[in-house]
Amino acid sequence: MLINGGLQKNKGKDVEPFMLFMREFLMEKNCFELFWEIWPKSYRKASKSICEKKWKSKGLDKDWKQIHKHVTWLKTTDMWRKSDGAFIPAPLVYLNQERWDGAEVPEMEITVTVGYKDPALKKIEEDRKVAIEMPEDIRKKLAELKKKLISV
Repeated sequence: MLINGGLQKNKGKDVEPFMLFMREFLMEKNCFELFWEIWPKSYRKASKSICEKKWKSKGLDKDWKQIHKHVTWLKTTDMWRKSDGAFIPAPLVYLNQERWDGAEVPEMEITVTVGYKDPALKKIEEDRKVAIEMPEDIRKKLAELKKKLISV
């Protein structure tokens, strides 16, 4: 769903294509694997098998949507982003304390830009259009120098 030449704005509304994609994605991977993938990398991200046992024993597949929403939001907070992730808890702590339960997650605005091109890449492309070709004698000289460097 693209609006205004490629920008999509969504405030807390379910986007049907995204939900279909997630359903297909979930069919290939179990919810715990998805949880493990979205959990940010930090020195505390460990004990995957223990976390998976905890996930299964608590039956957390039913809470996956809320957990996903909560972790996605937490990854944007200053507490989790500062000091190179020093305040991100171990995933086992998060699961044991059920931190998503009762947590109020603010609605997040999603903006997607389609067709964005980095200004530096755009400038390089423009410069290539007006650049002249390298003269043949210089091209030959460079090829000779390259051969000499390779043989050394």
